[in-house]
Amino acid sequence: MSRLYAGMTFSDKTLIAKKYGANAKQFEKWLRSLNFIRNVSAHHSRLWNANILEQSAPISFDSKWSKLVNHKPFFYFCIMHYMLKVICPSSSWNQRFKSLLNEFPAVPDDTVKLKDFGLITSLEDWRLWQ
Repeated sequence: MSRLYAGMTFSDKTLIAKKYGANAKQFEKWLRSLNFIRNVSAHHSRLWNANILEQSAPISFDSKWSKLVNHKPFFYFCIMHYMLKVICPSSSWNQRFKSLLNEFPAVPDDTVKLKDFGLITSLEDWRLWQ
């Protein structure tokens, strides 16, 4: 998708990005970042605490984004969810994702933690995840 989008005319890019409340350049970065996430996952590499090399900028109109770090995977799961709300507003993906996070095991010595995934403390307070 990122390469297909990159090859489009600027006017077509702008039209698509506008549907997601982004500009063409920002949306292109989102697609490249999500492509990186896909490649890490598809090749069975460690994703939960990976440093994302293809970084995108936060969505500027929501202050919760400023609390996230754009080099951690959770930031991109937020972008996925944000995009999915446009593509399929009735999707329950966010509920399944939150359930999966709740199943994350507590490790006694705290060497493995969701903070390394980039997770912020409370998703329930964030309109995006409600």
